[in-house]
Amino acid sequence: MAIYIGLLLIGLICFIAHAALPFRIAKRLREDYPHHWQVIVDTGDGNRAARGPRLWLRMQQVLRSPAIVAIGNASLTRLWRAWRYSQWLAWGCWVAALALQWHSRA
Repeated sequence: MAIYIGLLLIGLICFIAHAALPFRIAKRLREDYPHHWQVIVDTGDGNRAARGPRLWLRMQQVLRSPAIVAIGNASLTRLWRAWRYSQWLAWGCWVAALALQWHSRA
């Protein structure tokens, strides 16, 4: 029972990390690399900057590309890797919890 609850909690924490880490990465880009952040925000429409869902979509494109690793900042790359693999770890924990539950019923 403790393993089951532990797997569910680890999965939940990983899902929360996956949702929160893009905001942390964006903050680091805004503060430490304003030129790179400007590329993400610039829409090409004059003075209009990407906001709301459009900014979120542009940030998702950056996170799914090798752009963060190409910057060469070790701590930023570490945050990006945590974002990238946290969702896989979360699903793995939840599937393992389901398998544990299924096995205990049999």
